[in-house]
Order: sequence, then structure tokens, then C-alpha cells
Amino acid sequence: MKQENTINTGNVLDHIQKLPSLPSIAIEILGSFNNESLDVHTLANKIARDQAIVARVLRVANSPFFGLSCQVGSVFEAVSVLGFNQLRGLVTAAAVIGAFPAQAKSFDWAAFWQHSIATAVCAQVLARHNRLNPETAFTAGLLHDVGKLVIGVYCPQASAHVHQFDKSSSIETLQEEQAVLGLDHAALGGEVAKRWNFPPAIREAIEFHHTQSAANPDKSLIDVIYIANLFAHALDNGHIREAEIAQLTSEAWTRLKLEQAVLESLAEEAQRLYESAVVLIG
Repeated sequence: MKQENTINTGNVLDHIQKLPSLPSIAIEILGSFNNESLDVHTLANKIARDQAIVARVLRVANSPFFGLSCQVGSVFEAVSVLGFNQLRGLVTAAAVIGAFPAQAKSFDWAAFWQHSIATAVCAQVLARHNRLNPETAFTAGLLHDVGKLVIGVYCPQASAHVHQFDKSSSIETLQEEQAVLGLDHAALGGEVAKRWNFPPAIREAIEFHHTQSAANPDKSLIDVIYIANLFAHALDNGHIREAEIAQLTSEAWTRLKLEQAVLESLAEEAQRLYESAVVLIG
């Protein structure tokens, strides 16, 4: 069994090395999150050259969520509607979604991206509440399960087997991934982040989004993504599911010192953001 795992692990890692590169504009945006002197006009011009990305972003800008009286027809108009900070997060999302064409019929693409976007917006509101960079959190949340995507696309039989455990605890799912492939989706996600040259903070948040809390008094992006993942699973139309309140509140308090009352208000905000961002997947 150990030898089989090693072979499977090598095959999966080979697939990661063959992943298409992200568009150069996505890489540039990832490096711009902490750039206070960014030339917005120049970056918007570069975004406008990628029509596939522009199409997804304009779909968001023209969604019923914003209730505009006229259609937004360009990236520059989208900047005025969405704000440039939100636009950067959506462009990154559009680039990543476009990098994985829906070729694996057995993989539930809609469910995957719906949860990823829900985690992204939960991470965004949690980061803002904790005075961390919300754009970076949105991107890390969007990609936290990218390892599952690699398994679903390149190892469909393994994905179907592991999917049986998705309704059980995350620990059991991770253990089953280890047994079948030799590594879990979080570790795989870290490898994808390396392939795409993501900033270290995003790579670590993806790789450790299931890792139990360490004794660290400083709130980190890892903490935010850990809670955002739980938050997204517990979110139900702007509220937290009754059955999941206790665990979420306990974990949120441990990682981010968040009270239940705050989580409820953040859930409402996350739902509003989700309704605008989910149109990215069509």
C-alpha cells in the first residue's frame, strides 16, 4: 500500500507541474495587494486586454445585486461600480476559475466553486473585522480547496472514493485522502500555490487551512481561512445553521476571539457579498 501511495503521489505532483500558468495579469495583481502606490489606470488597462477575465468581471458588475440602471461595458466602468480593491479580487477569481476548464464530468464544479466563493467572502469579512488585508483573504479563501480540484480533475476515481467521506468530519476526509493518494488536498493545494508563485502568506493559508490552532497570540491569514472554511459550511442564507453554531463559535473564539453575536452580523454581510460574487461561475 505504501508503494502504491508513493506512485499516486508522484503522479499527482506531476500533474501539478503541468498545470497551465495563470495569466500574467493575475500574477501581477497578486503582487499588488500591498502596493499603496499602485497605478490603477495602468493595471486596469492590462486587465482590459484579457477578454475572458473581463467577461466574468462584467457579469458581476451587471448582476442584480448592484441594481444599476444601465449596463457596465468596460473594466474602467467596473472600477467605478465595484471599487478597485474589490475588482482586483474578482479578477484573480476569474483567472483561477478560467484556469480549470470543466473537463471532468464526474466532478461537481458548481458545488466546488460555490463553496470556494462562499469561503472567499467569509474570509474577506473576517479579515476586514480583524484588520488584515481583505483582498488577500478573498484570494486565499477562493483557493483554499484547490487541492480538491486537482484531485477531481486528474484523479477522478480517487476523488469519487474520497467524496464518500465528505459528509463526515474533515479529519476523516483528510485521512482518507492520505490513504488513497499519500497526501491530502491541503498539502496538494500548497504545491499548486508554489507552482503558481503565490505570495507565501496565501500559500501557507491554503496548505494549513485544516491545521489545528497553534499557541500564537497574533491573528494570521491561516486563522482567517481556517474559520472562513467552517463559516462557509455553516452559512445558510445569511444566518448560521443552528447545529453548527457551537462548534463555529468555539473555533472562532479560539482563533480570532470572535463572539457569536459578531459572527451573526458577519454572516449577513458575507451573504450579501456571496450573492454578488457567485455570478462569476455563471
